[in-house]
Amino acid sequence: MAAAAEGAFSFSVASVVEDVLQQHGNRHRELDLESRRAEEAASRRYEAAGWLRKMVGVVAAKDLPAEPSEEEFRLGLRSGIILCNVLNKVQPGAVPKVVESPCDAALIPDGAALSAFQYFENVRNFLVAIQELGIPTLEASDLEQGGKTTRVVNSVLALKSYCDWKQSGGNGVWKFGGNSSSPSLSMLVRAVLLDKKPEEVPTLVESVLSKVVEEFEQRISSQYETAKPAPREMTISHGNKPPTKSTFGDRKMEDKNANTIQKERFQKSCISDEESKRQLLKQKMIFDQQQRDILDLKNTIHTTKAGMKFMQMKFQEEFHNLGLHIHGLAHAASGYHRVLEENRKLYNQVQDLKGSIRVYCRVRPFLSGQPNSLSTVDHIEDGNITINTPSRHGKGRKSFCFNKVFGPSATQAEVFSDMQPLVRSVLDGYNVCIFAYGQTGSGKTYTMTGPRELTEKSRGVNYRALGDLFIIADQRKDTLCYDVSVQMIEIYNEQVRDLLVTDGTNKRYPFF
Repeated sequence: MAAAAEGAFSFSVASVVEDVLQQHGNRHRELDLESRRAEEAASRRYEAAGWLRKMVGVVAAKDLPAEPSEEEFRLGLRSGIILCNVLNKVQPGAVPKVVESPCDAALIPDGAALSAFQYFENVRNFLVAIQELGIPTLEASDLEQGGKTTRVVNSVLALKSYCDWKQSGGNGVWKFGGNSSSPSLSMLVRAVLLDKKPEEVPTLVESVLSKVVEEFEQRISSQYETAKPAPREMTISHGNKPPTKSTFGDRKMEDKNANTIQKERFQKSCISDEESKRQLLKQKMIFDQQQRDILDLKNTIHTTKAGMKFMQMKFQEEFHNLGLHIHGLAHAASGYHRVLEENRKLYNQVQDLKGSIRVYCRVRPFLSGQPNSLSTVDHIEDGNITINTPSRHGKGRKSFCFNKVFGPSATQAEVFSDMQPLVRSVLDGYNVCIFAYGQTGSGKTYTMTGPRELTEKSRGVNYRALGDLFIIADQRKDTLCYDVSVQMIEIYNEQVRDLLVTDGTNKRYPFF
């Protein structure tokens, strides 16, 4: 009967005996059931953790303590790395690829997108592999915060049982015994028989066995009623005793309660599964969005690099063209300066050919009130002048030759025009001296300086020469820089005097 129950129903004889002993112990000794269950769950959890640490090694299982709490057990296994590595040791190649953690898994907070996707892949591969092996599985949500750790422990212990079965030779058909454990059952038996006298033991055993048979029959009846859509009467014999009305009513009430509990558990499981699916879907959406953002960022970086390379190429091309243009300008400027230098040399050669010493003659006009008949000038032609001179035999004439003769009607501008080219020679490095010579009242000061009241037309050689000097220097300022200094001296009675000195007591020009 026990073998049939274990093969066809979802409960075992050991679990029925354990429940009866618990009820009996509660009636007689009032044992702390919750405390015992907690101790049993902790013992199973320690057993599972110890086996996992033994399989992968202490270093690989550093996140899983030897005696973990439920939270530590969940955190140690949530990445799926330990589970996948242990499964590969038990069944080589069961999980082809294990996604390793990039950093300490304990430091990754719950809900991190990358970690969630990582352990989602590992846990999914683990669940698929153990399901193919026929090992009791668990839900991915059991490894989430608030999940059922008991199912995780049960699955690990089932994997341990499968490993032991393979190591012993793998004879027969492997089958996991479920959540019941012989130490737990023996603990209950010892607890019930602890304070009993030897003569009371047979009576107690008979009572317990009777309760076990009755409980077993009730569970079979309840499961049979649940499996059938239409209720029907069942007659289950216990020895030769037919069921009473009260027993049948109790069974119906228990069946109803069991159905209600199963529905509630199923609804909670569905809600938990839906919530887990929503969380995984949300995390997957976050991960996908991050992947798209990374791709967009990579495309942006690629576009930026291509743009920078294009700009660099254009800049290099512009610099090359600019260098060629500057080289052309430099070559043209060099040619210009060469031609300019040749022009200066030719210009100054022309000035030299005209003579390094030039003598000009200017005839002073009559002053106001003087008659024109007193003039001794007979004839002026180009560079020759003829003077009437008295002699013993009548009028005589004498001719004098100059570079040029300016008549009484010559203006200041005409006088300077023949000297103006010499100013340019000064700026080209030649020494030029222009001075006026003649007796007192012959017009030297007027020619060199001008009248007392200067106008634009009446300016003399000095002012006009300095003006041209500064005009030409300004025109050449981009290529040449000139320093101009001025001295003004007077030569009188074979003495040279500085006319710009501020000390009136010493006007003699210093000679060194």
